[in-house]
Amino acid sequence: MRLRFNGTTSGGGGCPAVYETDRGTVVVQGWKVDRRDGAYQDVRHLAADEDLVEVPRELLERFAPRPAPDPSELVKGEAFADLFRDFAYTARRLETRTHYDIENEREPFRQFLSGDPDVDLEWFEPWLHTMREQTARGRVISRVRVVPPQLTDYLRFELFLAEHNTAAGEDIQYLDRATAELAALPDKDFWLFDSHTVAVLHFTPEGQLLGAELITEPAVVIEHARWLDSAFQHAIAYEEFVKEHPPR
Repeated sequence: MRLRFNGTTSGGGGCPAVYETDRGTVVVQGWKVDRRDGAYQDVRHLAADEDLVEVPRELLERFAPRPAPDPSELVKGEAFADLFRDFAYTARRLETRTHYDIENEREPFRQFLSGDPDVDLEWFEPWLHTMREQTARGRVISRVRVVPPQLTDYLRFELFLAEHNTAAGEDIQYLDRATAELAALPDKDFWLFDSHTVAVLHFTPEGQLLGAELITEPAVVIEHARWLDSAFQHAIAYEEFVKEHPPR
């Protein structure tokens, strides 16, 4: 079983915390209830291999998993692309995965790994064109990439591409995973548009994008905005990061 961190009320990434598992269940990290406590007189049908933990009510109110969206409700294709054409002021992203499997990237990724000096970037031009248009209008597109100490091949490929992202006007920054954990950042990818619409990205286990779940509930938007504020506070710019981590 593997866990995905949802959030904590500790302020430092530790207990108490909520996690989602890769088998559709939830793990709660809390304080063990002393076996001498009266709670053990009130609990119902506690098995020998079970125990009680205590967590703040706020933890579950803020970080309990949302119901899984119906796949038909996920935004994808042109509707997803429209999110980047229609926002008015800012589009900010947190990236936490170490690998993405995007169909039109597969051959360029192979070329990059083989050391080909002329990696095909034609597939990338529609995105870069949108970024140039939006930043020319004064709109801000920025993202923080959370990365492990040793970059995966795909993260090196992304770092190679980041030169073109930034030339098109994007602000890309990098944050080491240890700092992200201390800042209690979640293990999920999302965009925040104009500080009022969150687009949580859903993927297959292999990293293929299924679509975006759009959320406009104020409390959820504020939580995601706070995570982004913290990420950008601790991250370093692409130009600085690439000096210490050349992609090739």
